Amino acid sequence: MNTVTTNPMEWHYYTNKAKKRKIDELLKQAANLFANCDPTVEARNEARKKEKELINEIAKIDRHFAERCGWQQN
Repeated sequence: MNTVTTNPMEWHYYTNKAKKRKIDELLKQAANLFANCDPTVEARNEARKKEKELINEIAKIDRHFAERCGWQQN
């Protein structure tokens, strides 16, 4: 069941500048994983694994924003 808060202004990403900066840096790192990824299956799988770790870090900061990024609670 998706429990994303319908009002994005309640998310920490939009209301706390320090948390926004941390999340933005993690998103940048995630984007760089694929921008600099070798075109092999192994490299892409490793990038996906690292991306999942970064999204888990985002979830620790703002769960609602992470859910919008594709994070799923285990």
